[in-house]
Amino acid sequence: MTRSLASQRAANYRKNGAEWYGNFTYTPIAGLGPEVGIHRRDPSSVLLVDDLYYVYYTRSAGPHFGRQSAGAGRAKLYPWDFADIYYATSLDGIVWQEQGPSVQRGPKGSFDARTVCTPDVLEYEGKFYMVYQTQSDKASYFTGRSESVGMAIADKPAGPWRKFREEILTPMENGDWFGNDDSYNSGTFVGVTHDPSLYFYKGAFWLYYKCGSAADAVSGVNPHKHSGPDTRWGVATSVRPEGPYTHSPLNPITNSGHETMLWHYNGGIAALLNRDGPEQDTIQWAADGVSFELMAHVNNTPQGGGAFRSGEEEAHPLAGIQWGLCHLDQRAEKWNCLMRFDLDPRQSNRVGSGYPASNVASLF
Repeated sequence: MTRSLASQRAANYRKNGAEWYGNFTYTPIAGLGPEVGIHRRDPSSVLLVDDLYYVYYTRSAGPHFGRQSAGAGRAKLYPWDFADIYYATSLDGIVWQEQGPSVQRGPKGSFDARTVCTPDVLEYEGKFYMVYQTQSDKASYFTGRSESVGMAIADKPAGPWRKFREEILTPMENGDWFGNDDSYNSGTFVGVTHDPSLYFYKGAFWLYYKCGSAADAVSGVNPHKHSGPDTRWGVATSVRPEGPYTHSPLNPITNSGHETMLWHYNGGIAALLNRDGPEQDTIQWAADGVSFELMAHVNNTPQGGGAFRSGEEEAHPLAGIQWGLCHLDQRAEKWNCLMRFDLDPRQSNRVGSGYPASNVASLF
C-alpha cells in the first residue's frame, strides 16, 4: 500500500496513553487581576504551607515602551523591566491577598540593580530557596552578558529573604546550537538565563532555565525561525542548593519552549513546552532529566505558568500541572495580570471547554 509522507510520519509517532492528554481552562482570580498602572506576571510554583497557598511573581509599576524606545530616553522597555518580586497568599487558590515585596532590586552597580523577576521557589529540608532572573545596570539590556540567576533563602515562606550578594549562575557561552547557515539550528548557543526553576532530583539540585542563540543575546532580537522565536531550555546542576552550578554539556536540552514549567514523574522529569519552537505546546518526559521525549500535544497552554507543587506529582503524568497560576500578557495600554489555570486530564486533546487562549482577555 502506498502512503503519503504525512501518513508515513504518523505511523511512526510514539503511541502514548491517554493519561498524558488534558485540556486547560482559565478562571479569573481576586486580588491579582488587572490594575491600571501595575504589571503582575511570571508567577512561581504555588506552595502550600500550613494550609495557606503562597505564590511569588514579577511586579512593576508604570508603562513600558518596547525595545525600540531604548535610544529615545524612555528607560522601561518591558513589563518585567525595573521590577521587584512580590508575594501573595490565598486560602483557596482563587481569592489572593498581595502581601508585599519578597526580593527587591539591588543597589547601583550590583548584578541585580536593574530588575529582579520570574521567580521560582523550592522548599527543601525546612528552608525555602528562591531563584530568579536578574539584570544588572552595567551593560546594555541587549548584550546577554548582564543577565544572570540570583538566589535568596528564607526559613519561612513569608520571609524575610536573605539575598545572595553574587549571582549563582551566569550564561553559558559557546554551546552547540547544532547547525549552520539558515537551518532551524543555525547560530551559536549562548544561553541567556531566563525563567529559572529549581528541583531536587537524583541527589542533586537541578536548575532549569530558558536560553537563546547568540543572535538573541547580542542584538536583543529573538530570531524567528519557521516555528516562531528561537528559544530552548538549558540546565545546570549542583550538589548544594547554593551552588556552585555547572551547565550541562548537552545544553540546550530542548529544541522548543518558552517559560520553564517542569515536575517530577515516574522517576524522571516531565515538562510543558509552550509557545515557541517546532515542538511547542507539547508535554515531554525525560527519564534522566535531560533526554526529553515528546509524550503529547496539548492546546491552550498557560503563559508564564507556575504549577501547584502538591508533593503527589508521581501519582499521575499530569498531577504536576493539575492547577496553578499564569499571566495574561496584555499589550499596548493594558496591564499584565495573573489568573488561574486548571488542567482536566479527563478531557481529550481539544479546545472545547474553558477559554481559548486568544480570547482569554474577555474574562476580565
